[in-house]
Amino acid sequence: MYVDRRTYPRIDTDLPAEVQMFAGSSIDVRLINLSLGGMLVEGGKEVELLRPLVDGAPLELSLHFGLNQYPLHCHCRVVYQRRQSQGCIQLGLSLLSIDDRALALLQQYISEQLT
Repeated sequence: MYVDRRTYPRIDTDLPAEVQMFAGSSIDVRLINLSLGGMLVEGGKEVELLRPLVDGAPLELSLHFGLNQYPLHCHCRVVYQRRQSQGCIQLGLSLLSIDDRALALLQQYISEQLT
C-alpha cells in the first residue's frame, strides 16, 4: 500500500508557466503539480539544456505562473530531471523563496483545491 509521506500535500494542475534562468533566458513550461514545498514542471527539449551558471553548482531558476488571476514568482532549485518522452522533460523543483503575498495566494489555492 502506498503512503504519501510528503510534508506538504501536492495538487495536480495544468497551468502555463515560465522558467527563467538568472542569465536572462526563459522557457515556456507547464506546471503539472504544486505544493508549498515544490512543483513539477514539464517542457520540451530546451528544458534539458538548462545548466547552472557554475559547473557543479545546483541548478536554480525563477518560476513565474499565475493563480486566480494573480502573478506569482518564486526562486526554485531543480532537485530532479526526468525524461517522459523524446520531446517532454519534467523538472522537480524545490521551493527556495517566495514573497509573503505569493505564499498566501499559493496556500489559499491549494486549500481550495483540497476541499
